[in-house]
Amino acid sequence: MHELLARGTPVVAPGAYDALSARLIEQAGFAGVAALHIEDQVAPKRCGHMAGKQVIPASEMVEKVRAAVEARRGNLLVIARTDARAVEGLDAALDRARAYRDAGADALFVEAPVDEREIEVIADAFPDTPLVFNAVDGGRTPPLPLDRLGELGFSLVLRPVATLFAAARAVQEMLRADETTMRFDEFTDLIGLPELQALEDRFHDAT
Repeated sequence: MHELLARGTPVVAPGAYDALSARLIEQAGFAGVAALHIEDQVAPKRCGHMAGKQVIPASEMVEKVRAAVEARRGNLLVIARTDARAVEGLDAALDRARAYRDAGADALFVEAPVDEREIEVIADAFPDTPLVFNAVDGGRTPPLPLDRLGELGFSLVLRPVATLFAAARAVQEMLRADETTMRFDEFTDLIGLPELQALEDRFHDAT
């Protein structure tokens, strides 16, 4: 992941909303867990594009980042996310992001800028640090073309709800048309049922 983020072209990461979508994403060529991000929201947390968020003290989040960096093994990427833009303003969010970077975060995720100017300000503030852009369809942050995000210096583009929205739309269309969209055997092959049945037969025979 470190090498991918350094190549100059943003990495696009789709969101997995359940085990089935995670399997489909893996089949599409995205393998395993390469990064984690830590948020500075107060629990219970809200979607970054919803109102009513609260954030923990920056000093507490700094210690969380330090602990994650110290505890990680291998090449796991530690991303520090701040939701302070909507709570304390953009300048405060940038100050938090700097503190998280100094605490050892590999990449920064300043959530929910509200216009292109703010996106540019975030990019200008961290020219030498990998940045995460959260592309929420219909969210608070305006969409930007992938090549523009690359020009600005964003290394990782998340599409957290695109797969969920696509699934919801497909279900709506199926219900309206009352048509079959996939055969049963196609679905069982998709989820790996033949492999599970083979394992079942193997261990059943062993007893």
